[in-house]
Amino acid sequence: MITEYGTTWWGQKWLAALTDIDEENRIPRGKTYANTGKVFDFKIRPKKREIAAKVKGKYQPSYKVDIHLPEIPQNKMDKLIDKISNSPLVLAKLATRELDPEILNLAESCGIELFPKRWSDLGMHCTCPDYAVPCKHLAAVIYTISQEIDSNPFLIFELHGVDLINHLKNKKKINI
Repeated sequence: MITEYGTTWWGQKWLAALTDIDEENRIPRGKTYANTGKVFDFKIRPKKREIAAKVKGKYQPSYKVDIHLPEIPQNKMDKLIDKISNSPLVLAKLATRELDPEILNLAESCGIELFPKRWSDLGMHCTCPDYAVPCKHLAAVIYTISQEIDSNPFLIFELHGVDLINHLKNKKKINI
C-alpha cells in the first residue's frame, strides 16, 4: 500500500492545489483510493497535455478521469529557457534531475504558472455521478500524478507540452 505523496518540493507543489477545496471529505477518500491501487490504465500524454486514467468505482466497475493542463505559450517558454540558460545553479540541479526552487521564480517572472494553484487551473472531468470537482476519483489521480512528478521533475514541463531538456540542449548545447 502506497501512502507517501509529494516527497519532493515539486511533488508537494503539485499537491498544494488540493488545499482548502475539500467538499464533504473527498480528498482523503481520493488518497485512500490512490493508496489502495484503485487507479489503473494511468496514461500521461504530454503532446496532448493530458492525463487519463480509470478509477475503480462504487456503482460502476470504473470511472474515466481526464485532466488537462494549459499550454505554455512559445514566447514565454523562450524567455524562460533564456533565463534558465543563464543560471548555473538551476542548470546544475537540472543536470542531476532536480528542480531548483529558483525555477519557480524564473517561470513566474515570465508569466508562467508551472504548478496549479487551485483546481480551476486544471481542466478536469470524471464520468462518475458526483457533482463535486474534485470528486474522489479525480483526487486519486492527482495523488498518482504526484508520485510520477516526484520521480521525474521534468514531467511538470511535459504536462504543459514542453520538452525542457530538448529546449535547453537546442539553446546552448547543454548536456543534461
